[in-house]
Amino acid sequence: MKQPLTRSASDKFIAGVCGGVARSLGIDSGLVRIITVVLAFFWGLIVPVYLALWLVLPLEEGGSTGFEDLKKMFGGGNSGNTGDYR
Repeated sequence: MKQPLTRSASDKFIAGVCGGVARSLGIDSGLVRIITVVLAFFWGLIVPVYLALWLVLPLEEGGSTGFEDLKKMFGGGNSGNTGDYR
């Protein structure tokens, strides 16, 4: 059975994107990482694709997305600030 596309929490080097893609495709994560690095050198579009996947893919087993992690890291607007900086 094919795994859903999520970021890996256990097989991660940076954000778990390559580990999640490898698990979903049923191949070795090292191979996906090598392909990603080679494509980054020869085809620069892979870097924005990687970042987009990190932002939108949830962490496995119902975890947060990269965008939600960023919101937590930078306060997420939950500080009660109204934006009035007098």
